[in-house]
Amino acid sequence: MQKNRPPSKAICQDVIFHILQEKSPSFLLNKYKLGRIQAGVIVLSPLECMYLYLKKKINPENPSLNHADRLLLRLGITGSYLDIFIVYDLLKSRGFYVKVENESLYYRRNPRVEFRGPVKVIREAGDIRFQELFRNGNCIYAALDDDNDLTIFISEQWDEEGKAEVDLEPKTEIRDLEGLCVVDANGVPQWFGTQFGDMKILNRSEAGYLKSSLEGTAEEIFSQRVYNDLLKRKFIVKTGFKYGANFRIYSGNIEEHADFLVHVIGKDEQWFKISRAVRVAQGVRKEMLFSGFIDDEPKYIKLRRVKDPFSSEN
Repeated sequence: MQKNRPPSKAICQDVIFHILQEKSPSFLLNKYKLGRIQAGVIVLSPLECMYLYLKKKINPENPSLNHADRLLLRLGITGSYLDIFIVYDLLKSRGFYVKVENESLYYRRNPRVEFRGPVKVIREAGDIRFQELFRNGNCIYAALDDDNDLTIFISEQWDEEGKAEVDLEPKTEIRDLEGLCVVDANGVPQWFGTQFGDMKILNRSEAGYLKSSLEGTAEEIFSQRVYNDLLKRKFIVKTGFKYGANFRIYSGNIEEHADFLVHVIGKDEQWFKISRAVRVAQGVRKEMLFSGFIDDEPKYIKLRRVKDPFSSEN
């Protein structure tokens, strides 16, 4: 009678595991696209190890670690690293090769193609600075809510110009009616200001542009500078108040629907507010731009929500 062979081994850090179901290290490596074989043992990273443990493919040799919470603590998968594991688990379930570098995930379908990414993981209540948004550039954000459900966003750097006729001259004569700024209607384009008889009533940004002045709080100055930059890019710029944004902008004709909403980020911004802005924009068939300053110059990031960017990856 043939005796059962001792189970094959896996190792992660200083924890030794038995491979279950009489599978070999090479089977795990080829089937699940993870680990590396060394001296007949499969060596796993903490995320790879936890993935196989939850799939009941390996068990720790030490029975006291045969509990998910204890194993998470022993492997150091806590806090933001646990959030990364949730997204890692999703990518592995889709059959991808996955690697983690600098708390970002990268994935590919087979080893003959380049890794795609980065995938950045963030909590809904987490803060992010515009500088980080811009530095990350074209990437995927996997946002986790309090129920650990994922919402996916695609980020792209944006540097476009419009085609609108923006024939405005700073220092056009402005009259001050006890705090209300007005100009002659025939001295500005039809879309500029609000018609009132033969006058146009100007909003704060319009008046600031014509005065060539930067006044107010830091937030108001940031907003004015973004407004000025959008005009220079030949966009028609109007208030975005009705959509909860700083501006709505038109690439060409104001008679058409606005193309973009613009939200100016001065300091940190909570991700749930970013998510809310993106959802509002997509709900009214516009694209959402976030603006901030890099090296004292206004820059832009476009964010859109997608259902599943991984389902069609090859």
